[in-house]
This record gives sequence, structure tokens and C-alpha cells, in this order.
Amino acid sequence: FSSGSFAQDTTLLAESFSYAAGSLTSVSGGTWVPHSGTNSNPVQVNGAGAAVLRGGSAEDVNRPLGPAPLTAGTLYASFTVDFSSGTLAATGVSAYFLHFKDAGTGFRGRVFVGSATVADADLFRLGIENDGSDGALSVSYSGNLDRTAPHEVTVAYDLGLGTSRLWVNAPVTGPATAEDTVAGAAIAGVSSIALRQGGNATSTGNYSGLQVDNLTVVHQTTVIPEPSTWALAVAGVVVL
Repeated sequence: FSSGSFAQDTTLLAESFSYAAGSLTSVSGGTWVPHSGTNSNPVQVNGAGAAVLRGGSAEDVNRPLGPAPLTAGTLYASFTVDFSSGTLAATGVSAYFLHFKDAGTGFRGRVFVGSATVADADLFRLGIENDGSDGALSVSYSGNLDRTAPHEVTVAYDLGLGTSRLWVNAPVTGPATAEDTVAGAAIAGVSSIALRQGGNATSTGNYSGLQVDNLTVVHQTTVIPEPSTWALAVAGVVVL
């Protein structure tokens, strides 16, 4: 996640979902907690190292990233998405399934799943939006993705600027695959990372069977000059 040796990174979460099969909030011992939705439809762990998300009015959960909200630097969340056994109920619309969360209902860096731009059951898309809800027209999408293969995803939220970026199967040192560079809402201090089971079959991209695993959250803070930069600064002082 860092830009070479320039940045100071702190790993806040490394979640492999290596629990027994069952409700995530239960099998994780309460490290994941519900915040909305219907608890009768909990986020499930499949027993093979992945959380399984469904659509509809189902439970949404989050895991705290620290004792206090994060308000400076950039947060990166990387994870693997497997949609090989998933379904989308609507075409041309979308629903979000992962995001950063403040202490209340402020959601940022929402990652969306949507239907492909062509009618093909083996294709889907991923997108990013700061604050849009399901079916939001302002979602910035990646290209069409192969549903039969897993995909490596990274989402970044700049805590100072309130902007979000998304990389799909690409290093974060390169250009973002998709980004929402204009803050659509007030900048939010982030308290947790959240998994969301959402969508509505009648109006948005209701999804089922989307698997998320290997979730890592990193906080990038102070920019540190390279050793050569320090050497030049010292040399300048000596000359003076």
C-alpha cells in the first residue's frame, strides 16, 4: 500500500475469516458486530475462509479499527472477491457490499457490485462511490470482470480530502481502476470496516453468494523522505 519507503503504514486489521461455519458475529466471538439490517439473515462464514454476503434486508456488520475515529492519512482495504457462485437479480444497476464506516451512519468508500455492460451471465462489474446508495448513477465502475475467477480488490479513502479510489487486479502504485475524486458528502472520521448485505430485487442490483476473504486494512500516515533526501538536506546545512 505504501509508496516505496516514503510512507508510514500501520496494519489495523488482517481478517482471514478462518472461523467455523456459522454467523460471523457469533463465530468471531463478537469482534464483528451488527449495525443494521435484519439479524434473522446474518452474514455467514462458509467454514472455508470466506464471508458470504446476500442481498435483501439482511444483517450488516462492522469490525472496529481502533478506540477512536481515524481523521488523517489514507485508509486502504484490500480483499479477494469470489462471485463464481453468486447471482445478480437486476441488469444495469448495482448494490454496495463493503465500506468504511464512522461511529454512526456515515459510509465512505462504498464498493459496489453490478451487472456487466453486456448481457453475459459470466460477467460482472465492481465500482466505487463515496456516499451513493444502491443503484446510484454516479458509481465509477471497473471494466467487466470474469465471474468464474477470484479478483483482488483494494479500496482507498483519503481521510483528509474525503475521496475514494478503487483498484481491481492492479497494484496501488499505478492509476486507480475507478475513483470518486469529488467528495459527495461531509468528510467522515472512520471507526470501522463494514460488510453489507443489501440491494432490492425490484429496483437495484440484488446480489447473492458474493464471497469476501483475506480482508486487510492499512492506515497510511506520515510521509517520510527517502535517505537520499535527508542526505541532501544535511549537505545543504553543512554548506551553509
